[in-house]
Amino acid sequence: MTNQLLKALCLPAVTCAVFSAIPAHAAIFTATYTDTVAAVDVLPLVDNVNVGDTAVITYQLDNGGTSLFNQTWNATDIVSVTFNFGNGAHVTTFNPNGVGGDGLDSTTGSFVTNASGQLTAVPSDWNDVSNVNVVSTNSTQTPTQWFVNGFNGVYYTDDFGKEVNLTNVAGNIVAANWTIQPAQTQTTPEPGTVLGLLAVGSLGLLARKRQ
Repeated sequence: MTNQLLKALCLPAVTCAVFSAIPAHAAIFTATYTDTVAAVDVLPLVDNVNVGDTAVITYQLDNGGTSLFNQTWNATDIVSVTFNFGNGAHVTTFNPNGVGGDGLDSTTGSFVTNASGQLTAVPSDWNDVSNVNVVSTNSTQTPTQWFVNGFNGVYYTDDFGKEVNLTNVAGNIVAANWTIQPAQTQTTPEPGTVLGLLAVGSLGLLARKRQ
């Protein structure tokens, strides 16, 4: 067998074997709700937030699937929860299921999509009031509680010392007021894939040396 034939037969076969072995990885999806900050009743507003500011609540969710169609995401699928007030003036991200977290305190309802990828249901009460596991914040205060259940307030700092209310808070448990879309794909190569790619490179080098 000539060296040219060896390259023609071996390299495509090995390449196909390697890339066919690369597994499909779960996709992270982002669910977003947008509202405006309302006046507070008794407690003061959290720092750097004013009445009328934009308020955005964002969940990143991973249920192990790769599709937006006919899916359900539960509270245990939360990757992160972000509250963004005033277009970045006050932003806090929580990870209740990560290291240091202990899950949510209320987990009623789920994000559900139909065959067209449209949301047909959203959680009716997801909240965390203890061990909230703050990943990051630009607040000078300590974020301590959050609620997404159709009632004010939705976010607290300093152990219920300061809060944020929303203008249309009842709308945060209505599916039509949320959007969901793919965020990113996790693509960590497995050891077998890396070895296979090295094998492809070695065969190519060997074939060139034999020319």
